[in-house]
Amino acid sequence: MTQNTLIRRSNDNVKKEVSFYNSLFGDSKGADQRKDEYKNLVSSYYSLVTDFYEYGWGQSFHFANRFRGETLAESIQRHESYLALKMNLKADDKVLDLGCGVGGPLRRIAHLTGAHVIGITISDYQIQRAKKIGVPADCQFIQGDFMKLPFEDNSFDHVYTIEAVCHAPDKAKCFAEVIRVLKPGGSLVGYDWCLTDKYDSQNSVHVETKRLIEEGDALPDLKSTHQLLSDLKSVGFTIEESRIIPEGDIPWYQPLKGGDSLLSLENFRTTFFGRLLTHNTVWLLEKTRIAAQGSLATLNILETARDGVIRGGESGIFTPYFFFLARNSL
Repeated sequence: MTQNTLIRRSNDNVKKEVSFYNSLFGDSKGADQRKDEYKNLVSSYYSLVTDFYEYGWGQSFHFANRFRGETLAESIQRHESYLALKMNLKADDKVLDLGCGVGGPLRRIAHLTGAHVIGITISDYQIQRAKKIGVPADCQFIQGDFMKLPFEDNSFDHVYTIEAVCHAPDKAKCFAEVIRVLKPGGSLVGYDWCLTDKYDSQNSVHVETKRLIEEGDALPDLKSTHQLLSDLKSVGFTIEESRIIPEGDIPWYQPLKGGDSLLSLENFRTTFFGRLLTHNTVWLLEKTRIAAQGSLATLNILETARDGVIRGGESGIFTPYFFFLARNSL
């Protein structure tokens, strides 16, 4: 891991955020408390993990179904372009990216379509990174809470979101804000993390897998595909399409297992030996005070996330890309 990816933040900030984050997943803590603290929960998480995400995954923090002969980067590009296609974007459209991260999808969609895209994320650190990486012409990155969007009614032609609404403490309230700022006839399209019909709340292994995903990924309470659709309908959206994206030839979680070829640096980072090298490098950088104290604890959080989503994917009780296309019919 390069020095540039680990020295951006102070010791005090990292240590405080790690301590706060872990406190919300103690034995006595539940979903209700995480919902109450969602702003600090999610902003702390992305302040901690964004550098690691960029190092291991690039500028687009999401999964994608993948086919034989297709690289991980190509599958991610296709996954993002699909949303632009479903929105049928035009060059003069004003579009909102809900939970934009450091802006990988925004840049691709803006360059592909010429649309004017505004990205919003609760993480001030991600906004700093997004602006440093680059802002496309006629686009913006804004720090804000998608539970209370800082825009006037009927501001956007379309809204998209990629694996972000799962962080909302109340999806219905989040969708109510989206439909408020969306013009009549406009679409909301996206992918979200959801439990599938295979999830059994009476199965202790399923419950533990759900807990690992929540703890490793700053989720107040992981919900089902049916609940997401119900929340959309409850605020006035009409559902035009919804489905779990079909699996490709390569499982979406395969990069986390490290089963790809070792021939590229990108693939090596996700193998057992690549993860071991990263772990030992971070340990050494932290011990020598080159990296912020708390960097190794952050990596441990991400290992929890990795274990949870792999277990969820292999058992089929979890999907990271439940696709939905909803229309503002009000």
